[in-house]
Amino acid sequence: TEIYTLSLTRRSSDLEAPMQLFCRGELKKTASGYLIRYQESMPTEDDSEMVTSDVILSLSEHRVTMSRPGEYGTTMVFVKDQRFEGAYHTPFGDMAMAVFPTQVKCRAADDAGMVHLEYQLDVQGRFTAMHTIHIDYCATGAQ
Repeated sequence: TEIYTLSLTRRSSDLEAPMQLFCRGELKKTASGYLIRYQESMPTEDDSEMVTSDVILSLSEHRVTMSRPGEYGTTMVFVKDQRFEGAYHTPFGDMAMAVFPTQVKCRAADDAGMVHLEYQLDVQGRFTAMHTIHIDYCATGAQ
């Protein structure tokens, strides 16, 4: 396991300005690809506090799995043009959630890589928005 610098860009729709985060994470080679672990901190809607969540990405050639354990936890599986149905867990109960990825690109290596996901998100059976997540990573100290 080595420490890596991650640049994360997230957009919830084409009309929204992208949000960019920089953080450090760990990369581990697995039998099927790579595993990236990092913490993502974002302000609440009213900017009163920062909320931090653990994120685990499992990367393989045509599949990306994103898990967020914890009180507001979920797992999403991204395979191009395949709908994944799961649940978004909250202290108030679970909500049905589904993702339909239109783009799943992943280039992973020991020194650097990237993940690009574009997907439709449905919550409780209703379309919420198109989302884009783009992550670039490189070994800390590398350019």
